[in-house]
Amino acid sequence: MSEVLKYDMLKLYFGENYYLTDEITIYQPTIGQIIDYGETEFWEMAYTLTANPTSMKLPLWKSGIDWNDMDEFMLFSILVNSIPSDKTNILFGDLDFTKFKTITRDDKSIVMIYMPNPIIQIDKKIYLELVGYLRVMLNIHPKVQKAKNKFTKELLIEEERKKIEIEKKTKKENHLKSSILFPLISAALNHPGFKYKKNELKEVGIVEFMDSINRLTVYEEVTSLMTGIYMGMIDTKKINLNKELNWVRDIYD
Repeated sequence: MSEVLKYDMLKLYFGENYYLTDEITIYQPTIGQIIDYGETEFWEMAYTLTANPTSMKLPLWKSGIDWNDMDEFMLFSILVNSIPSDKTNILFGDLDFTKFKTITRDDKSIVMIYMPNPIIQIDKKIYLELVGYLRVMLNIHPKVQKAKNKFTKELLIEEERKKIEIEKKTKKENHLKSSILFPLISAALNHPGFKYKKNELKEVGIVEFMDSINRLTVYEEVTSLMTGIYMGMIDTKKINLNKELNWVRDIYD
C-alpha cells in the first residue's frame, strides 16, 4: 500500500463508530463488552481478522501453501468467511461475513461480494482500510517476515512450531486463562493517578482505556526523569528536554 491511511484519533478516543462504507460500520467495543464476549475468544477473533500471511505461516505451510506467495486480502477472505456473525457482531453489527463469496475479476483481482445483496462489496482498497482501522483500534500490528530460500523458510517454520508448542504447554500447566487486559486493569486501578473506579471501567472504550495506560506510563517516565535530573544522575545534554519532560505530548506521533 503506497498511501498510508490516517484515522481520526479523537474519534477513536471517544469510541465513535467508523463508517467504512454505506453498508459497513466498525464499532468500538467497551471493556464490559469484551468481558461479556470472553476476552480470550475476543482476541482470537480479532487476531484472525487482522492476520497477515506471516502470522499464519505455520497453518499455511501445513496446507502446502508458502506464506511468501499468499496475498493478504485473499487470506482475509478465506479466514473471515468461517467466522459466524454472532462472533463478529461486537465489531461489525449485523454484517455476516459468511455470506460473502470471493470471485476473481477479469483483471485477476479478487473481490468479496455479499450474495443475498450484491450491493455490498469488499475490494482490496476497502479491505486495507478495514483491517488498518482494526489494527489501530486494537493495537494489533502483525510483523511481516519474508524468506527467499528454502532453508530460511524451513528455519522460520521450525521456530514458529516450537513457539506454539511452548505456548500450548504453558496454557496447559496454568489453571487460569491468559489475559491481556487483567494485568493492565489491575495496575491501573492500583495507581493513584488513575481516575476510573472498577465499576466505571466497563463503560470505557478499549482505545480510551489503552490510552490511559500509555499516558500513565509516560507520566511515570517523566517523573523518574525529572527526579534523576534533580539528583544530578542524568546527563541532560543527550536528552531533548522539551519532548521528554512533556507528559502531555503526542505519544502516537
